[in-house]
Amino acid sequence: MKAAVSHLEQFMEKADTAKRGRVVLATVKGDVHDIGKNLVEIILKNNGYDVVNLGIKVPPEDLIKAYQQHKPDAIGLSGLLVKSAQQMVITANDLRDAGIQIPLLVGGAALSAKFTQTKIAPSYGKAVCYAKDAMTGLRLMNELMDPATRETVVRAHTASGNGFGVTTTVKVAEISAAPARSPKVRADLPIPPVHYLDRKIRLVPDLREIWSYINPFMLYGRHLGFRGDFEKRFTERDRKAVELFESMEEVKNEAAEFMKVRAAWQFFEAESEGDTLHLFAPGAADPLHTFHFKRQRAGDFLCLSDYVLAPQNRQRDHLALFVVTAGEGVRERGEKAKNEGYYFKSHGLQALAIESAEACAEWLHRRIREDWGFPDPPEMTMAQRFTSRYRGKRYSFGYPACPDLEDQSGLWKLLKPDEIGVQLTEGMMMDPEASVSALVFHHPDCTYFSVGDASEA
Repeated sequence: MKAAVSHLEQFMEKADTAKRGRVVLATVKGDVHDIGKNLVEIILKNNGYDVVNLGIKVPPEDLIKAYQQHKPDAIGLSGLLVKSAQQMVITANDLRDAGIQIPLLVGGAALSAKFTQTKIAPSYGKAVCYAKDAMTGLRLMNELMDPATRETVVRAHTASGNGFGVTTTVKVAEISAAPARSPKVRADLPIPPVHYLDRKIRLVPDLREIWSYINPFMLYGRHLGFRGDFEKRFTERDRKAVELFESMEEVKNEAAEFMKVRAAWQFFEAESEGDTLHLFAPGAADPLHTFHFKRQRAGDFLCLSDYVLAPQNRQRDHLALFVVTAGEGVRERGEKAKNEGYYFKSHGLQALAIESAEACAEWLHRRIREDWGFPDPPEMTMAQRFTSRYRGKRYSFGYPACPDLEDQSGLWKLLKPDEIGVQLTEGMMMDPEASVSALVFHHPDCTYFSVGDASEA
């Protein structure tokens, strides 16, 4: 198998140069996501950099020890969710208190240039560079290590105030009182029946069926760096698209020998009370668990609890919970391939596992809709599924509509996903990384929205 293909090829082939500098990389405390960080490691190593990868869930004290031991030219921090972005602020402050002044490079799905400039950089007081992707990270490192551009880059990414201008003052804006329920969500709809309320645990046997639910843009574009419309270019037999597809087919053939896709799901009786959502065992008076969601403070005043209908003729509405995973053994196999120099296989296995879990979530959500009594129409395409053109929506903790990761503990109490090999970290993130959890609502007015907490990141 080729070490790399398509857009990543020029970055993943080994550069025949002397070492340009040293970088320490880490996924921040509480976060298990490392596919992006590992891609950065591969690209930097193969472009002349000495990289020390500290792995996942790295506390600030371990970063400080690594700095003292390895004397790097820069430190790279990675994290996926909003909570990880907030942890970067804490980590940056701890590094500053330890006297560390080298540039920081930060990246992750929940990060933005604005959050980096207004939160992380002031906490550090020295240069903090936002890398939106691995190739941006390489460019920034090249500029930092080039004497002709270093000073300009450092100055452009350093917050004023040397870290002492950080304030904890909260500006309070006047807002109108939020209603108990959003006026945008209908309440006069019939409750669809649910035909089973027992928990389901499944090993999904047909990998190829699950893989048919993979979003090509995510796998080939987001993870593997293909520029443009992959499906269109592949249909046109574009050389790079075909080469990338064939290389991923080799990865799939190897993954088929060991990858296990597992799922756990269950319907629960549900009642809402303002912003609160109670889940019940069948016919029980007292709730098994109560979720406290947040409501938008302006606009449509949406809250997830709005999507549960009030009881009708002593019949409660329902929602479904699920956890799926495709990550068993993937991290170890990816590390082994990377250490043996099979860089594309290493990255490809991790990307395939993550997108297999997302594909299983899409597959299971389709099945849940069928079990709820509103199957997708026969003419529905995968592209329409990928843009949620069906009834209802699924929402995951840590994302804008329900940003509090701590609520994962309630899902774990109800569904017991440890039985399919998924654990929660101390930061309430799922391990292995290639796992997806969600709450599924059937309401036809469901939409994706933000309650505001995620906007700053």
